[in-house]
Amino acid sequence: MHFHIVTPSSCVDLEHIQLAQHHLQELGHQVSLAKHISAQHRYLAGTVEQRISDLKHATLDPSIDVIWCGRGGVGAAQLVPHLDNWILNKPVIGYSDSTVLLNYIALQGGQALHGPVFQEIAVKNIGTQALSNDALATIELINSPTSPIGLKLEAVNHKAQNTPQLQAQVLGGNLTVLCSLQGTVAALTFKQDSILLLEDVGEAYYHLERCLTQILQSTDTSLLKAVIMGDFYNCPQKNVPHSLEHIFAEHLDRLGIALYQSSQFGHGLSNHPLWIGKTAQIQNLELVYL
Repeated sequence: MHFHIVTPSSCVDLEHIQLAQHHLQELGHQVSLAKHISAQHRYLAGTVEQRISDLKHATLDPSIDVIWCGRGGVGAAQLVPHLDNWILNKPVIGYSDSTVLLNYIALQGGQALHGPVFQEIAVKNIGTQALSNDALATIELINSPTSPIGLKLEAVNHKAQNTPQLQAQVLGGNLTVLCSLQGTVAALTFKQDSILLLEDVGEAYYHLERCLTQILQSTDTSLLKAVIMGDFYNCPQKNVPHSLEHIFAEHLDRLGIALYQSSQFGHGLSNHPLWIGKTAQIQNLELVYL
């Protein structure tokens, strides 16, 4: 398997990238780095032209099997006006700011993988291993795309508790990033029955509520069947009397949308790989891809 590392967002820690490259090569995989992997333009991993050039090259090079985003941060939205159907050519892995690319691909009929960014996989949540469990699960899923994925859920609101089963396309990722896309050509839209994954990091409750409100008010939610809250890592409750689950349920109850929770994806201790753009089923409090 040939993995190619690109940097569509913020500049990366090259040492962490090279360490992950070494460990993945030890497993027998080929790992190549984008031409501008070490570029820096302000806080970005190069200019728009450099980043889009690297991304397009990766999608068009027939020797490359998988594109893995090196880091999140900020900046992927700047690439949207330059994207076209070539982005659908092969799997793209990432999360956080890569949410831009994942959902662009999904809304164009493709599939992408919400999973750890490359610079994390040899330094975050690794225990005694060379690579994290999330990284190994991601690689296994890429090798066998139809492998079953199970995500255990907790029902948060009454709608979730009283929905025995639902089937829908999975979209989503970082809440702040998704909110920032509303009103743009890459805005989140629900073209079919949908399940929305949401996670975030380091944001206050009022900011998260504002982002959720903007998404719900800026698009037709009639086909949004469920929201799954992931890990809202280091999002302090401070003096807010309600939990984040309570706040989200307050908004979703009015719309008749089921709300679930899982701690298995996001910026925290676990970021289990999940397909964006594929159809999944929620049954017996478990998300299973079909």
